Amino acid sequence: MYISARERQIIELLINNPKGLTVEVISETIGVSSRTIHRELKNIENTLSSFQLALVKKAGTGVYIEGEEHNKNHLQISLLKGAVQEFTPKERQILLLCTLLKEREPVKLISLAQDLHVTVATISNDLGKAEELIAGFELELVRRKGHGIEIQGSEKEKRKALGNIIVGNLNEYEFLETINQSEGQGHVYYHNEVTNKLLEIVKLERMAMVSQVLSGINNKLTYAMTDSAYVTFVVHLTLAVERIIQEEKVTIDNKVLAELKESKEYPIAQQIAKELEEVFNIVIPEAECGYITMHLQGARFRYEKTEWSEEEDLRVAVSVKELIRYVSHSMNIDFQKDASLFEGLLTHIRPALNRIRKSLGTHNPLTEKIKADYEVLYSKIEEGLKEVFSNTVFPEDEIAFIVLHFGSAMETHYYNGEIKALVICSSGIGSSKMLASRIRKELKEVTYVDVSSLSELKKKDLAQYDIILSTIQMPGFTREYLLVNPLLTNAEVQKIRNQLKIRLQDNEGNKNLFEQYTVPKIEQINSIDQMTEMFNEVQQLSESIVQILQNFRIQKIPFSPTLSTVLTEVCKQTQLMGLLTNYFEVSNKLLEREKRGGLGIPNTAMGLFHCRSKFVKQPTFLIFTLVESIPVKAMDHTTITLKTVLLLLSPESVSEYQLEVLSTISSTIIENEQTLHTFDSENYNAIYAELGKAFKKILKEKI
Repeated sequence: MYISARERQIIELLINNPKGLTVEVISETIGVSSRTIHRELKNIENTLSSFQLALVKKAGTGVYIEGEEHNKNHLQISLLKGAVQEFTPKERQILLLCTLLKEREPVKLISLAQDLHVTVATISNDLGKAEELIAGFELELVRRKGHGIEIQGSEKEKRKALGNIIVGNLNEYEFLETINQSEGQGHVYYHNEVTNKLLEIVKLERMAMVSQVLSGINNKLTYAMTDSAYVTFVVHLTLAVERIIQEEKVTIDNKVLAELKESKEYPIAQQIAKELEEVFNIVIPEAECGYITMHLQGARFRYEKTEWSEEEDLRVAVSVKELIRYVSHSMNIDFQKDASLFEGLLTHIRPALNRIRKSLGTHNPLTEKIKADYEVLYSKIEEGLKEVFSNTVFPEDEIAFIVLHFGSAMETHYYNGEIKALVICSSGIGSSKMLASRIRKELKEVTYVDVSSLSELKKKDLAQYDIILSTIQMPGFTREYLLVNPLLTNAEVQKIRNQLKIRLQDNEGNKNLFEQYTVPKIEQINSIDQMTEMFNEVQQLSESIVQILQNFRIQKIPFSPTLSTVLTEVCKQTQLMGLLTNYFEVSNKLLEREKRGGLGIPNTAMGLFHCRSKFVKQPTFLIFTLVESIPVKAMDHTTITLKTVLLLLSPESVSEYQLEVLSTISSTIIENEQTLHTFDSENYNAIYAELGKAFKKILKEKI
């Protein structure tokens, strides 16, 4: 049985408070609105009934669970057993979208993370990928700090997206079997947890009731629905019922509705609507009848198949193959062995040709963005369509959809092997490490990230890197590079992706990308020398970690009129600890680094001040808090109010193991919202624990 994290929280609260809790108390405890709690309580009633328990709402007392003690114990055991469920990244992204599409209010990241049993950072990364799954709909994923995440757009588009995602990820056999089993039997759950959760989203009980309504209508149809059409129709109607109950309404163009009313499917749609109204005690407006009619017409078209003969199917398949060949030669990328690209294009182009012949327009909200992001590819595909489908004029919106198919395949080919990035900053221990960490999270296609200080650049073979990124200006640098924010904005992520595409397209030679880039093999540790080397690395890492942790402390700076005096005082205190030999020189170097680019962490009161100097005796990480805050430049060129100085120092000559430990600190600070909050808390034990956890992880990875 699937029980969401929020439902589990509420149930556990009620079990622990048998005398009852008011909705307001539950709302404050969990951190969501009272309206959300009321909605969750409806779902919880169904869950409790399967354990022979009841949810009682009593004025003056609140809400409590009523039933036998052994049934409550059984419920608690089930909660514990179901507490951990792992999903693949793709499954998480699907479930995230479904959750956001059905919610009427913004959802907090932490709530989504708890529901899917992963970290906030993982959810944040998943959302970027999930956004691509709704690219074809007029919807926008909106992140608002302090409010949460929500999907904005029309009710029609939300339903369409939710229906497509659910239908596309439900096995037809599982779906039909589950519907048949659930009729009259309450909850029935399939062994696949993703299926369970998707069925939970569309309300399994309601879906079974919709199915029963349709079974009585089938004899009115002059054709038999295919399984796929039936599944799509049931999901559409169930979502419509669910959204009407939630008082969400769709609209339809009056001209389109008038045409639909003239069709032979409209009276059947009206009858379906009437029966649904009686079963669910709702009012179904004309617009909904219009969409029901469209589904019935679509089912008839699938059945009759009058639009396409087998001979024409074959001609289209041959033309799609020819288009793939044309684009392959034009782009010097071998798409011809990509079976999934062929299938995807065939599935899209066949109905697209039908739409174009009937002058049925299609709208692609991303057309301009696709033309900008895939400029060369768009041009080549446009040329290819003119040559291969010479009697058909493809509108820009249709071309853009086709570009997405090739773009997805192209990026798969590009990123099938090793792509190297070089990240540069003045010291190689602070901003560059933050940037490297962000690249690993946001750009999964980059398989190798190297970090360098300015002084180490001369030792690097720059030709081996596909892209070079820097956190500071480098006048006179001979190679092309991108100047980016250490925290890497969404716009910069896209800019890097575009640069990678151009770089890879411009590779010389006739080899296709499969031959140019190969995935390196993982070497096994299979000799005494290798084993000894590994343990030697672990020992050196451990020594560096112990040095950092032994000296770590948090201190207050009482007087701070300017940044210069703050850094001088910070370095003076560090020298008194025996970690520096010339505090004046180190503070000057920190100030010089700050002038090159802000060191404040955006949306916090912290600044990460870092440098390498011959006057630093050993790797050092300290925190200083200011009694009086001061304004400083942030990494994203804004201004923050500095209250906490994070000091990260390294000797001029530093081993790779010491550098790795220092790098771990800077990347840990910005890992997610929780770590940012921890380092800004002045809580010594919490920060020490966070450092210990990060260091333990790198030791484990080394072993």
